Amino acid sequence: MSYENGRLPHSELAPIAGGQLTRAAAAAWNAMNVEARKDGLELRPTGSMSSYRTYAQQEYLWGLYQSGRGNLAAFPGTSNHGWGLAVDLATPEMRQMLDRIGAKYGWSKQWSDAPSEWWHIKYQPGHYTGPDPGPEGRPAPPPIPKPPEDTVAICVATMQDGRFEVFVEDKSGQIWHAFQAKTGGWAGAEKGKNAAWYSLGTPGK
Repeated sequence: MSYENGRLPHSELAPIAGGQLTRAAAAAWNAMNVEARKDGLELRPTGSMSSYRTYAQQEYLWGLYQSGRGNLAAFPGTSNHGWGLAVDLATPEMRQMLDRIGAKYGWSKQWSDAPSEWWHIKYQPGHYTGPDPGPEGRPAPPPIPKPPEDTVAICVATMQDGRFEVFVEDKSGQIWHAFQAKTGGWAGAEKGKNAAWYSLGTPGK
């Protein structure tokens, strides 16, 4: 299914820190940002109209440009922002970081349009094929393991380091315990196995 520039549905977009892009572009941007943060800098667009941009927003910026009150802007319906493939960086320091690490993620000025604008960077597919770590650099938690069929209550808690724990009470009063392992997946009573359980008020076997 094809969509019009600046009129992409929400299902085609994914969040980045400070904005949104098409899903592939966002995955690459978020992965790049994980690396940038390790060097002490977060990459962010200038504002709410500096990543994906709706048709109406492009019309507004085009009007400013035509009246001499705004920066260079593409004619509505032709901007790479309208395809969710461009970001306007907030600072020159961010541009320097992107020049150093961006190409392997598909973000580089060398294949961007608007050569006079140092801040305008375009995404090129085919460079990054990994997962989307999300706008904060943390992947979504794995699915919660299926509780036993005789479950009467379930509780999900968060450990201090951000991992999840799941407690399931069955009809006999036993509480089954599973937890998100540091190496990925789940440990404990995963897949319905009573690998670690506790009776109410009494340490388990």
